[in-house]
Amino acid sequence: MNKNKKNPFKTPSGYFASFEDRLMGKLSKPENSIPKDSAFKVPDNYFESFNKSLKGKLENEPKVIPLFPIKKIIAVAASIAAIVLIALNYNWSSSSELSFSDLANTDIEAYFENNDFELSPYEIAEVLPVTETEFSDMMSSPIEHENILDYLSNDTNDFEEFNLQENE
Repeated sequence: MNKNKKNPFKTPSGYFASFEDRLMGKLSKPENSIPKDSAFKVPDNYFESFNKSLKGKLENEPKVIPLFPIKKIIAVAASIAAIVLIALNYNWSSSSELSFSDLANTDIEAYFENNDFELSPYEIAEVLPVTETEFSDMMSSPIEHENILDYLSNDTNDFEEFNLQENE
């Protein structure tokens, strides 16, 4: 890019003042005039031999590419037919709606284990009704002492949570 803002093209002084006179002077000379005969000439016997040379060039048939290829049309029609068949065979009316009772207990447990709801056991106990809880199920299998000790050592941080009173 030119950093100078000057125009790099210059004309001699007085060039345009005498331009018309010089142009008319050159055109008035006979050696610079327009030629009388045509500058373009057709070779001899060109039009008589034109048909023969054209037929010789066209003997090789050119490759014709169809505007609408049949293979593509068949592929599009087959895919549309497949979509229509799938749509017609799909059972749009589902008579059985899923409910909470359809879920397996293991799925519900896995959902609660994998999602953190930040609820304490006390908050969960407040939500569960006592009438549906069966204590006989809990009491039927005895709890081993090792499980209790593991629970107490892992899940309790402060022994004051137990409200133990010293027996002195």
